Amino acid sequence: MKTLKITILCTLLNLFGFSQTIHTVDNRDQSGAQFTDLQTAINTASTGDIIQVHPSPNSYESITIDKTLTIMGLGHNSDVTGDEIASLNTITFINNSAGSQIKGLSINNIKCGTSSTSPDQTNMHIINNRIRSNVTGSTTDNLSDGWIIEGNYFSSTSTNINSQTGTNNWQIKNNFLRGSITNLNNTSIVTNNIFLTTFSSETFFSYCSNTLVNNNIFLSTGTLTEIGIYSSTITFVSNITYSYYGATISPLSGSNNLDNTNPLFENVPFESVTDFYINDFNLASGSPGINAGSDGTDIGLYGNNFAFDPDGRPNLTPYAESITITNSVVAPGQTLNVDFTATQKQ
Repeated sequence: MKTLKITILCTLLNLFGFSQTIHTVDNRDQSGAQFTDLQTAINTASTGDIIQVHPSPNSYESITIDKTLTIMGLGHNSDVTGDEIASLNTITFINNSAGSQIKGLSINNIKCGTSSTSPDQTNMHIINNRIRSNVTGSTTDNLSDGWIIEGNYFSSTSTNINSQTGTNNWQIKNNFLRGSITNLNNTSIVTNNIFLTTFSSETFFSYCSNTLVNNNIFLSTGTLTEIGIYSSTITFVSNITYSYYGATISPLSGSNNLDNTNPLFENVPFESVTDFYINDFNLASGSPGINAGSDGTDIGLYGNNFAFDPDGRPNLTPYAESITITNSVVAPGQTLNVDFTATQKQ
């Protein structure tokens, strides 16, 4: 039943208006997808193609992307993808892979590698994934400019994002982060994220130069007394700081910040604040963060006119609402009748 459900979900992509060529990958036995190996699908695909990666109990390991592609799963929360997710180790961008999109996956880390021809890794879009370690730009100046990293769940408590020096115009927005950010300059922005730490001290930003940090929420469950920065100049505007433990956090420099203020989430109790998938980080009625952002929208994950999805489901992707097998017992060679309805996430 589970395999049937996921196969239906992936074939529905062809019914909902995707104009690019779609390749399907499933590394489970007898899956029926076009490919069982993700790297083989990438090597076969043409620039601009979509590769749909099926949920699986088996990792898709590491891949290298050398052209502009969209690599997408169905989401990173197994509760909404049939108890399985599409999980990868490392994604490495090389050559001219500019403008690639990575969405709906669970990934250990994303980085830039050594290119042999026409290197260009600008304008990547990393959206709606679970990142278990980090996202890292190129060590070559301007080679990885213009990345958008949004709607992701970063579960590592070490460095989450490192743009590398000489990189410009990164947008870090509407993410849930357990770790830190490094090497952003004054062309980049950190907006509408939630930062959560359980440590008594935390360096949230290092080697950042005049970076604008606005409309974020900084949460602590320990004895943290300062939003730590190292070798950085940060402009803090319209952020919220709050300690679940009750400690007083030093006021942020900058303007219109709500220091030591309960953001009043819909449902994020202290005892489960670190359990991302069971919490509701929407702002409740009466929250001081409602329409308090520098852009007039909410502070936190759901501001900036972004539809944050804690399950990591990509936009415009169809999902089954109901699946019913109408003849559960069939003779060999006979037809299994299935009624299903689907909707498209906007």
